Amino acid sequence: MNNNPIFCAIDTSNIDTATNLVNQIKPYIGGIKLGLEFFTSCGISGCHSMKEFDLPLFIDLKLHDIPNTVSSALKGIFSLEPKYTTLHISGGSEMLKSSVDLKNELQSKTNLLGVTILTSFDDNSIEELGLGSSVKHSVEKLTSIAHESGLDGVVCSPREVRNIKETYGNKLKLIVPGIRSNNSIIDDQKRTLSAKEAINFGADILVVGRPITKAKDPAKAAENLLQEII
Repeated sequence: MNNNPIFCAIDTSNIDTATNLVNQIKPYIGGIKLGLEFFTSCGISGCHSMKEFDLPLFIDLKLHDIPNTVSSALKGIFSLEPKYTTLHISGGSEMLKSSVDLKNELQSKTNLLGVTILTSFDDNSIEELGLGSSVKHSVEKLTSIAHESGLDGVVCSPREVRNIKETYGNKLKLIVPGIRSNNSIIDDQKRTLSAKEAINFGADILVVGRPITKAKDPAKAAENLLQEII
């Protein structure tokens, strides 16, 4: 393992809290993930503050709208030069392909990731929303759309990593939330595995939030998680 695959999800609305946390855990993580909670409170200026840590950024806003609106939003995201950003694959191939076209036009190095099925979903959630017969079937279909549309990778739960890796090899980067340490509480995540299991199955990036950020000693928690996978 040449690079640390752990991206810590900084889910806070307070920039000082975020800065203090990253200062503690920086030696033990490979990148910073900024989602909706952070972005809607701290905005673009907050993202620039996080860039000062000189760690790769993952801006995770899960864009899902008409193609023109998503492309307009992506221009702002690309200007921040994150390593990764996300789109909902369920937005459709037209939206995805226009996003890829924009990336190529702007010569952006940001990896476009397609979100398959959120890790808070299970088969009952899929049935309720009429998305398909099962999580497994839905993830397979959405991953196929992502690949055909030219995305760089997908976001999936650790439980789908092995099957996707067997089908696509290294054609898609696999970014995996729902990671829990051996002593973690699962919380609202339903399709989880340990960091070591996810890496062994073929995950490229592990997104870890509460097992680090809610720990009594975040730095130690991050260090322990890193030790699990090296």
